[in-house]
Amino acid sequence: MNFQKLKYAVVVADSGSFREAARRLFMAQSSLSTAIRELEEEYDIQIFERTKRGIFITEEGSEFLSYARDVLSQVSVMENRYLDANQKKLFSISSQHYDFVSEAFAILLATDEEHTHHYRLLETSTTHVMENVKNAYSEIGILYMNAYNQKVIKQYLNHNELQYTEMGTFQPHVFVGINHPLADRETVTQADLLAYPSVTFEQAQGSSAQLTEEALDLAEESTQATIYVSDRATSINVLVKTEAILVGTGILTSPFRDMMRTIPIVDAEANHMIYIQNKYRKLSAEAEHFIEILADQLTDVIDVAGDEPA
Repeated sequence: MNFQKLKYAVVVADSGSFREAARRLFMAQSSLSTAIRELEEEYDIQIFERTKRGIFITEEGSEFLSYARDVLSQVSVMENRYLDANQKKLFSISSQHYDFVSEAFAILLATDEEHTHHYRLLETSTTHVMENVKNAYSEIGILYMNAYNQKVIKQYLNHNELQYTEMGTFQPHVFVGINHPLADRETVTQADLLAYPSVTFEQAQGSSAQLTEEALDLAEESTQATIYVSDRATSINVLVKTEAILVGTGILTSPFRDMMRTIPIVDAEANHMIYIQNKYRKLSAEAEHFIEILADQLTDVIDVAGDEPA
C-alpha cells in the first residue's frame, strides 16, 4: 500500500480539483493525475469522475476515501509515537458539550509542570466523539448513555473495537437562566418543560436520532421551538437571555453556575456518564491523569461508579 498516494487522493477530494490539489502538494498536476490513476488501477475502482466541469467523487470513491482517511490517521499516530522522540506528543479528548469536562481540561493544563505535550479538547457531536476515538484522533471520548441510546452506542463501540468505562450516574436536570420562570423551583417534571423553547446541540448529518446529546427528547410533545446550537457559549447566552431550557447532567463546575440554575427532573430515568477508548490501547499517563481529575470533579455531584470497562 502506498500511503503517499492515499494522501494525494484525500487532498484532491478536499481541494475539489487536481489543479488546486497539485498547488497544495507542491507538485506538477500531471504527476498528481498519474499517481491517482495508478491508485485507481491498483484497487480496480474509479475514485473520481473527471468532467469538463471538474471532478466528482464516485460512490465507490467516497467509501474508499473514508477508509483512506482512517488509514492515514493511524499512520500519523504511529509516526508521532515512534519516529520523533523529541517532538511533543499530542493528548486529545473528544466530548459532548460538558462544563465539567472543560474545567477538568483546564486543571490538566495547569498541573502540567514538564510541558512535554500539546493538548486538544474537541466539544462535538455524539457521532464525532466516537469516530474521533475510533480513528485515534482523540485518545478518549466523554459521553452519556441511557436506556434510549445504549443499544446504538454499544453496537458502534463493539463494531469498532472500542470499550467504555462508567464514571457514574446522574439524574437529568434542566438548565435555565436565573430569571427564568422555573428558576425558583426545587424540582420539575417533563410536563413542566413543554411550555418553553428547548436548546439542543446540533448532531452530525445523518446520525441516528438516538444519538441526541440531551438526556430527554421533548421535541415530539412540545409545541415550542427547538433552538439548535453547536457550542456551549451560544447555548449559555440563549439560556441567560431567553426563557429557553436545556436538558443535561445538571453539573456546573465553572463560574457559569452563577448565571444559571439547574433543577432535577423528577420523572426522568437516571443516565450513565462514560468514557470510551480503544479496546487494545493502554491509556497514556495523561489520559489516566485527566480521568482522575474528572472523577474528582464529579465526586460530589454524581453517584460514582466502579472503574470496570465494558
